[in-house]
Amino acid sequence: MTTSAPRTTADVTPNRRGARSREAVLDAAERLIAAHGYDAATVAALVKEAGLPASSIYHYFGSKEGVLVAVMERGAERFFAELPAPDRRVGSQREHLEALVRAVAATLDRHPDFLRILVVMAAQPAHAGDGQVHRVVDRVRELALERLREQMRFVFGPDLTPDAADHLARFWLAAFDGAFVAHQSHPAVTLGDLLEHLPTALIAIRRELGRRERPAAR
Repeated sequence: MTTSAPRTTADVTPNRRGARSREAVLDAAERLIAAHGYDAATVAALVKEAGLPASSIYHYFGSKEGVLVAVMERGAERFFAELPAPDRRVGSQREHLEALVRAVAATLDRHPDFLRILVVMAAQPAHAGDGQVHRVVDRVRELALERLREQMRFVFGPDLTPDAADHLARFWLAAFDGAFVAHQSHPAVTLGDLLEHLPTALIAIRRELGRRERPAAR
């Protein structure tokens, strides 16, 4: 699948020095939000953490909300760029799903702050001032779901209905959300351990969905 991560902020094109400053602000924001939450990433805190004047933050991002949108866009780009994009099933159903679990878990291990911020923002009630942030959250998660729907079609074949593909994709995403939160609470328990039985669960759910579909087809 070639779909790219969403882009919403590109008002200012920085030069090389400006690009470094912009990245420094994003790195600072990512650290602050991941460690202390969105409210901790005030402009004053960003100035202190990044070592740059407030004018740089407003110049490149316009506002604190603009910083968070850019953090999430950058995180999504990095995350999706590292995920495998097979165009066919690799091995058996179980083998393909196991390989996919390993690949996604390894990517999350390399970029934990991105998913931590995404989960926090997805659970946070939307307010009038952060509508753009929530639109980015929704678009990133929809992109993840579309990739997962495609993977479910590779695994279970062309007879998989759109509803079944969506159901399986949402179950997968919910499993990873829950496992990631559990892993953050108890780092000694790896994502791989927590998700060991996800392939078995998906195969069983597909079987059950197939049984439900058959009477309707008569």
